[in-house]
Amino acid sequence: MLVHEGFQQTPLALPLPWSSDEPLQRLLERLLPAPLFRHELVPEIEKFEQRIAGPIRELAAIADTLPASIEPVLIQYDQFGRRVDKLHTSESWRKLKGIAAEEGLVAIPFERKEGEFARLHVGCPISMTDGCARVLELAGTEELKQHTDPDKAYTAGQWMTERPGGSDVSLTETVARPVDPGHIAPGDAFVLDGFKWFSSATDGDVALALARTGGKGSKGLSLFLVKLRDDEGKTNGIHVHRMKKKFGTRALPTAELSISGAVGHLVGPLGAGVKTITSVLNITRLYSAISCTSSLRRGLLLAKSFASVRHIAGNFDSLLRDNAMHTSALAQSELTHRAVLQLTFSTALLLGRSEALAPEQFAESDKWRLRLLTPVAKAFAAELTTSELPRLMEALGGQGYMQENEFGRLIADSNVERIWEGTTSVLALDVVRVIAPSKGAAVKHFSSWARCVLSSARNLTSLSPALSILTARLDLLSRATQRLSPGAQPPPHLPRALLFHLGYLASSLHLLEQAAWSAHGGRSEAELDAWVVQRWVDDGRAAETERELERVLRACDDERSKRCEMEKAMVYGAEKPKSKL
Repeated sequence: MLVHEGFQQTPLALPLPWSSDEPLQRLLERLLPAPLFRHELVPEIEKFEQRIAGPIRELAAIADTLPASIEPVLIQYDQFGRRVDKLHTSESWRKLKGIAAEEGLVAIPFERKEGEFARLHVGCPISMTDGCARVLELAGTEELKQHTDPDKAYTAGQWMTERPGGSDVSLTETVARPVDPGHIAPGDAFVLDGFKWFSSATDGDVALALARTGGKGSKGLSLFLVKLRDDEGKTNGIHVHRMKKKFGTRALPTAELSISGAVGHLVGPLGAGVKTITSVLNITRLYSAISCTSSLRRGLLLAKSFASVRHIAGNFDSLLRDNAMHTSALAQSELTHRAVLQLTFSTALLLGRSEALAPEQFAESDKWRLRLLTPVAKAFAAELTTSELPRLMEALGGQGYMQENEFGRLIADSNVERIWEGTTSVLALDVVRVIAPSKGAAVKHFSSWARCVLSSARNLTSLSPALSILTARLDLLSRATQRLSPGAQPPPHLPRALLFHLGYLASSLHLLEQAAWSAHGGRSEAELDAWVVQRWVDDGRAAETERELERVLRACDDERSKRCEMEKAMVYGAEKPKSKL
């Protein structure tokens, strides 16, 4: 039999991304003022989704699947032996960056046309460009702001990671020396020397770099804006040591950089580099969370579209979508997506408020929730997305394992979010750093907001079981917070358990906000929204996270010490007794 004879599987047809995403539509309708949503946002997104479904989807497929287009190529020397470090990326990659510039994706939040909602109006180099723009807005001199004219569509990177410390920037080896030591002020020129082990967006135009200007530790670090090349295209003392060979995000150029005499300009006060660059981390971590959310949504679209064309049981009148067992499996992934969607976009709204409102107008409660939930949203979204995508791949059977159906790329690319901008453990410790120094103020503000959300749904009798469970989990959070003291090391198993408990609790509360909004507005989806809340609260993973946190809190010092000892023996093998000879 020839390949074109016999049964021919109907190809899946993906719907338009916005028009088919009812959870996102209803979420934004709730969060945004009605005129902004109906008359400005929807028309713009409907126009943009046509571009996504057409040229953007085609360019992305080329950038990710054609062998000649996947890996950026580095030319270190020209034919005359001169060091040039020219980086060649694929045409499709460059066009995707061009579309982002044309659409003004980075500019939207900074134009402030929608005020605090600008962050809801809107990849890796784009997120760092956004973060760089925010840092310069807050701490850059007027000259630096003009130096990076947004009309030139610059893209930016960030240079933090070095060989000694990885995520621990306090071990940074790169040093910066002032060109004029007599007078040092923000915007002044410094000469940088060092080595950056990991630099994403290597094809960018500028970068924010941490370098040592003082003593040991993070307090000796300052932040600098560095142009990669001058106006004639000559390198600014920056040489690409080698390109990284990565598991995913292969079209994105990532490299090790040798910095020898690069000129950079001081951003913010001397010795305040870590504090100044925090604005980048807040933005890039939320981009990371939303990237996970969109990857999960993409996987769901693929799985649901396949179920709508795949016949089963030898019956051409029966589709996979009509199989209750299969639908139940997809429902778990859909439930997870809705929870992560609510958490990430609600946190993005807090970020928008922090940027658009004057400091005295930005509520203290919102400030603490933003600081607390940013690392939670990033880690939570990465953990759940990377767990769900293989299940969605399985939903397509053998077709899911084929590279053409995107799951290989989705799984590989989304796994970087577990590492980039902080692993789960690093982010869990960040949550502790938010709670402990504030003496629990962060959790008190979160709890106050949470109780307001619970009160708004008291009259919804169908949600009474969920409200009882969430109230108990909120009390558990308060008890866990009492174990954290300023300057003291937390119990080793507490940070991760606390992070995920916060993730399930916050996402449940945001789903509850959505359900209450639907019910009070008499909306047709009110019953489904209420069911989603109860199903998510009852989710086995949330319950297991609660039990783990309870176990950690019950354990005494001896039990914790014994658990650490047994875990180390199980992982690395029992230590052999030392010889007494």
